[in-house]
Amino acid sequence: MSEAAPRADEKVLTALLLGTIILAAIALMREGPQYDNVIEGWRLFNTAFFSGALIGFLFWTQTFHIVPTLSLKPAHRQPWIAAFALALVFTVAGSWLNRSFATPSGRSIVATIDSLREVKDDRWQLWVKHPDGTFQRYQIKKDAAAALQNRTTVKMEVSRGAMGFDLITRFDPEK
Repeated sequence: MSEAAPRADEKVLTALLLGTIILAAIALMREGPQYDNVIEGWRLFNTAFFSGALIGFLFWTQTFHIVPTLSLKPAHRQPWIAAFALALVFTVAGSWLNRSFATPSGRSIVATIDSLREVKDDRWQLWVKHPDGTFQRYQIKKDAAAALQNRTTVKMEVSRGAMGFDLITRFDPEK
């Protein structure tokens, strides 16, 4: 037996969800490097991604009265697409909110500069060795990179992000 062809409204909803995924992916490419400056940014990323996926899946199944099924057949595909779309949206929004509404904490970290590399346009990557021996990469702007050229240590200001995740907001040469 063959499956019935998808209805026109299902095609429109699927197209809208796929368009949302494309736009959210483009936004994530722009916002993604900001995760480098979040202390333990992987926790923020995972929290935002999986929260968005769960909320997207539950919202779609409850709104359209679809019984959750582990199937990608056309009738059951939309909740999974909605979950992925909202996961990407939450990932972008979580990083942006955390960074945009950060408040200074008065803390700073002094670390040894391992390398400084130009990435693209106005962005540079700063690799540092922390006092505990771990290496970390940070995204910095061109003016901060110019100030850190030929330096061995950097003083990094820590701010408290709006979502509760600390991030490095300023890079100055250590005197």
